[in-house]
Amino acid sequence: MSDFYNKVKEICTKYKKVAMFIDMDGTIVEYKIYPDGTVTNKVRGLFLNNRPIKIVIDELRKIQKIENIDLYILSMARSYIIVEEKKEWLKKYADFIDENNYIIINREAGEYNDENRNRVKAGKIQEKLKQGYEHAIFLDDDHKVIQESAKILKDKCDIFHISSAII
Repeated sequence: MSDFYNKVKEICTKYKKVAMFIDMDGTIVEYKIYPDGTVTNKVRGLFLNNRPIKIVIDELRKIQKIENIDLYILSMARSYIIVEEKKEWLKKYADFIDENNYIIINREAGEYNDENRNRVKAGKIQEKLKQGYEHAIFLDDDHKVIQESAKILKDKCDIFHISSAII
């Protein structure tokens, strides 16, 4: 098993119930830069063509088998269309994660904006922690999101940059 798997397994031995939150863009799916306005112009199919980061998905597939951990997708999307495409992508490439555990925060619906985008994921993790989880694990690629989440969640969550899962 990998170092990342072993770290997650070790965390799970310390707590009865653990929730793991996984970002999508740049974490389990290829991150593409689109021209300004492309994503919000209702262009269909953009996200669906992004390739999975297989090494990370394979790690998560193993982690999902740990008895006291629940996996959650925690991602942001700029539009309703991208929310739907992310769900479709997950069903195709990460079908081992329960669809009820998709948390996709939609900018078009007003669920995040430029002012709170770096803190909104930590808020969602806090909400889940109140639902019976003793501890959380967060895997993301965005340094600002990671830094803000570490400040907010403190010792309630182990936070990993995606590089930890691929080395």
